[in-house]
Amino acid sequence: MKRRWVMVLALAAACAEAPAKKEGTPGDPLKSVPAAELYRRGIALGEAGDLIRAEQYLAAAIDRGYPAEKALPPLMRVCLASSRLRAALSHAEPYLEQHPDAWSLRYLVASIQMGIGNVDDARSSLERVIQDAPDQPDAYFLLGVLLRDDVGDRAAAAERFERYIELAPRGQHASEARAALFALRQPVQPMPAPQTAPPAQEAAP
Repeated sequence: MKRRWVMVLALAAACAEAPAKKEGTPGDPLKSVPAAELYRRGIALGEAGDLIRAEQYLAAAIDRGYPAEKALPPLMRVCLASSRLRAALSHAEPYLEQHPDAWSLRYLVASIQMGIGNVDDARSSLERVIQDAPDQPDAYFLLGVLLRDDVGDRAAAAERFERYIELAPRGQHASEARAALFALRQPVQPMPAPQTAPPAQEAAP
């Protein structure tokens, strides 16, 4: 699980798209601030480590009409850095509804879904990425991990690891994919039957 969290945080840098949020409540102090200024402040807050406020400002910038494709990557990064994975999904998923071909964002969403245990959603997202970008290797690797660790489908996992190696023989995950493929091709050893303890003998009177 620790490796998966590291993977989720590392994937934040790959995001290149963005969503929209709902309008702020009446009396929102950010309501009168121009979108470009909200974005600038959000970036500055993120760089200063004030991640929650950075998220608020960047999301508000998108609400005010700032280009989502520019504001979403830093917005996702601050959410992930503060371990607000569900918040990251809430920002990304509306954008994907409007831009279903944004496969790089969908890949990041899939990794987040894996991180919070949404196995079915993550699998669906990765399969959609593979459909839209069949020559991109990383989705095959991540789907192989999911099929092996969460679904228990060794044959399907091996196919995905093999495809990753074909596409990226010197890729970032190539050595791990080869090791996983080798392990998956080994025969599964049957579990030994549990041994029952002999009945205790009664002590002589």
